Amino acid sequence: MHIPDGYLSPATCAILYGAAAPFWYTALRRCKRVLNARLAPLLSVSAAFCFVVMMFNLPLPGGTTGHAVGVGIAAIVLGPWAAIIAISVALAIQAFLFGDGGITALGANCFNMAIVGSLVAYGSYRLLSAGSPLSSPRRVTAAGVAGYLAINAAALCAAVEFGIQPLLFKDASGAPLYAPYPLGIAIPAMMIGHLTIAGAAEVIVSAGVVAYLQRADPLLLKSTAGLPPELEDRSSLGAGPRWRSAKRLWIGVGILLILTPLGLLAGGTAWGEWSAKDFSDSAGRTEIAASSANQAPPAEAPRGMERLSSIWTAPISRYAPPFMHSAVFGYVMSAMVGAGLILLIFLIAGRMPLGVMADSDQITASPGRPVRKLRRGFVERTIASLHQAVERSLFAEQADERRGLLQALDPRVKLFGMLLLLAAAATARQILVILGLLAVAVVTAALSGIQFKVLVTRVWVGAFAFSGLIALPALFITPGRIIYRLPPVGPSITAQGLTSATYLIARVETCATLAILLVLCTPWPHLLKALRTLGAPQLVVLVLGMSYRYVFVMLRTAQEMFESRHSRMIGVLDGGQRRRLAAASIGVLMAKSLHLSGEVYLAMQSRGFNGEPRTMDDFEMRPRDWCAAAGFLALAVAAFWLGR
Repeated sequence: MHIPDGYLSPATCAILYGAAAPFWYTALRRCKRVLNARLAPLLSVSAAFCFVVMMFNLPLPGGTTGHAVGVGIAAIVLGPWAAIIAISVALAIQAFLFGDGGITALGANCFNMAIVGSLVAYGSYRLLSAGSPLSSPRRVTAAGVAGYLAINAAALCAAVEFGIQPLLFKDASGAPLYAPYPLGIAIPAMMIGHLTIAGAAEVIVSAGVVAYLQRADPLLLKSTAGLPPELEDRSSLGAGPRWRSAKRLWIGVGILLILTPLGLLAGGTAWGEWSAKDFSDSAGRTEIAASSANQAPPAEAPRGMERLSSIWTAPISRYAPPFMHSAVFGYVMSAMVGAGLILLIFLIAGRMPLGVMADSDQITASPGRPVRKLRRGFVERTIASLHQAVERSLFAEQADERRGLLQALDPRVKLFGMLLLLAAAATARQILVILGLLAVAVVTAALSGIQFKVLVTRVWVGAFAFSGLIALPALFITPGRIIYRLPPVGPSITAQGLTSATYLIARVETCATLAILLVLCTPWPHLLKALRTLGAPQLVVLVLGMSYRYVFVMLRTAQEMFESRHSRMIGVLDGGQRRRLAAASIGVLMAKSLHLSGEVYLAMQSRGFNGEPRTMDDFEMRPRDWCAAAGFLALAVAAFWLGR
């Protein structure tokens, strides 16, 4: 049911993108008020569930394959609008990363499965389950019927889109330009398999999950139940979905991830998903004809299909990483990467501000007048920056005092392990290995008490901006196969350039994440001492230690100076006065810094400081430290080996 590139004309793709756009817009508008810790967990697990379920290929009549979609259970748990978002995200990842469905046809695939499927599933479920309690067997039956109707409605839409292509788009000789089979063949070929096996699989998935949720967590079924007040069980239903509820579902998704190789057992290709090469291959032509009422396909791929089929090359085409020699292991790894990426997307979305928040730059006008934004001056901005720097340093000191995975390890082990992983990430030549190390870093951060939003706001955004600015020219100047040309006659993006930029950004993000974990989870004196233990030059450690401590002295001095200046100011300075104030402040701060540095150096000498960092406690290797060191070493060796 995933329509590839080249099967639909550009006009059809544009129309279906336009048809899907209002639904996407409405879905985002309806969900943005609750796209936070309450809804993001269910969106992520539902999208991941649909993504994984679609990897379980089932043999269909005629030698083709099909799969369930999971659209029924997504609409029942999330409602139609959130289900549209969840399934659209899953389909987009399948198209861009794995080549399952085309980029040009993404609007059509989302319209069929995410939009039509969700609306049909939700409407039929509400209609058939109206008035029944949450624990009623009637709701299980309604869920099964809703899933069955939804997947067949989506399949029918896809069949019609296939079938109208040869009627509307032909070349001068009358040969089809895109999908070659008319409605009389496309509809039966698509619908027979979905009305039987694929539809039955969707019934089992939808009804089975609803039956499980009725016992395990009926709260997840409440939002779409439409219960009258007298039927609500307020003693068992809380205020809304929670991460704890989603964790149970993630366990189920994890089990499905392990079982995904079962999807490789079904031979053949889904109807309408053949590649352009299959039309000129004898075995491929036999398969196409056998599943299309024994009507032979064109002697060669339609010209429009051949032209559009190479518009995008997925990095992990057909869930088969190129560096994986085992198809089973590669299929599992692809499923894990896709599910992890979905979780990452919704975690980031759940923590992004969705409205305009007032800050210190804004003032509230009188009633009936608009809010006016004032521009802060140099002094105000400087004080705010100093406060922010101090807050970040305090956060780092608080983070290394928490109880967590990294905090419990010997600093030498942490330094040794992170250096190994940094070297592995910097030298890896396989993108999945780099992303795998990034995933390990994220999991380690969670186990060490480092919040996800800290990584996003303080590491990933800045690292992406920095590396993206460097990598951007590589998209256009790297020679290679052109995958996109900027309209109308702009520069061309090459596949090799996109690969180079992706590798650079992924490496920078991974290395920055590993480095920040080491800094946040290790007290600074311990880190300096660990550096000396591992052989770092004494002069380097001395400069680092003094610079770190001296920065805070300088920050405090600057903050006091600016606050004192600000307390004596009346009115607003013009541009010239601001420049003179900035120059004078820099001069005063430099003089104070030089004077203070001399005093600090003399004080250190008088106390017998010899350059070696000292701490109140000594390092001692415990069994868990040896185990952690062995784990870091094994992970680094595996990354070096797989990333060759």
